[in-house]
Amino acid sequence: MTSKRVYDLTLELNEKTLPLFPKAIGKSKLVFSEAVIKRIRSAFQHLTGVIKSLAVDERLVKVTWQDDYEKQGYLVDIAALLSKGNYADGILLFELFLSANPEDTDVLYNLGMAYSDQNNLPRSIELLQKLVANAPEHINGRVALGVALLRTGKTGEGIAELETAVRQAPENLWAQRNLGAGLMRVERVAEATEHLRLATEIDPNDQAAWFGYGQALDVLDKNKEADDAYVKTIEIDEHSNIAEMARQARSKMAQKSFRSTVPGVERMDAVMYCLGALEKFAGMSPDQVQKIGFEIAILGTRGLDINSSTPKYTIKTLPGQFSGLHLLCYEYVAFKQFAPGQDIGIDFSKEYRIAMSLFEEKAGGEK
Repeated sequence: MTSKRVYDLTLELNEKTLPLFPKAIGKSKLVFSEAVIKRIRSAFQHLTGVIKSLAVDERLVKVTWQDDYEKQGYLVDIAALLSKGNYADGILLFELFLSANPEDTDVLYNLGMAYSDQNNLPRSIELLQKLVANAPEHINGRVALGVALLRTGKTGEGIAELETAVRQAPENLWAQRNLGAGLMRVERVAEATEHLRLATEIDPNDQAAWFGYGQALDVLDKNKEADDAYVKTIEIDEHSNIAEMARQARSKMAQKSFRSTVPGVERMDAVMYCLGALEKFAGMSPDQVQKIGFEIAILGTRGLDINSSTPKYTIKTLPGQFSGLHLLCYEYVAFKQFAPGQDIGIDFSKEYRIAMSLFEEKAGGEK
């Protein structure tokens, strides 16, 4: 027969723990005690066990609780609570169990992570620093500490923790990726690029690593490699927020590259493509124009090479082959007709105005 474990928990009520009992704050002694007791009983309902005794005064909460498991079964139950987003009960329970064993590595880590998720970074850092002091080999705890320090603006300290984590565990994805992000913050871009590249090798399907790698390459003006990284980011999950950021980054790169040929001067190739689109659309219905615009927009999510003049793209709504710049000009003109306020990610406004002037002048001459 399996014996059941009994825990004697004593939580000190202070500025750190009182916020765990919001309905008790500022109440009279009797109402305060009742609110704290009700809150604790409610939290313990999530665990498989029984409260044997419960007492509250102005300074302390004392709970004797019997687990139904020989080992620490409560860890799994509280972790499940947190995974469902119930941070209020999960954090309260972990704080109570931490009071029984302040050196418990698992509780320190999980509670530190929970506080970090809730943006209580001072408490998170306090717990995670204690964790890595007691267990220097706890890599995930050190990475979590590094990230929390970065988030509080203690960039140098955060980078130092993450560098230690990488030395201890070079194959740890989270250490490599977050160190890369930290190094980018202090403009140590070449170093950041290497760590982010390693992160993509550790897990080729980690979307955040690929996006960070693309950003680092972008800063280094390695445009082809950066674009490839952004394309990979989108391919992993084209519907995510990170994919959308990658699309925006690609658009900015394309715009920069497009204008870099002759800065401040209109591109006549784009003018002629826009003029051709105006002429083509003049004989089409609004529905046909919209279908062309949408088809090119969808194709663009997978990447259009704006820097090559080679016609290598086809679409169902128009015959022939097109270069990336040609199609983007068609898309720009199409959206100007049915959604003029929509930003397609690249600005052809100068070229469009000239093309429109030429189109109107030509149409006027034919009357």
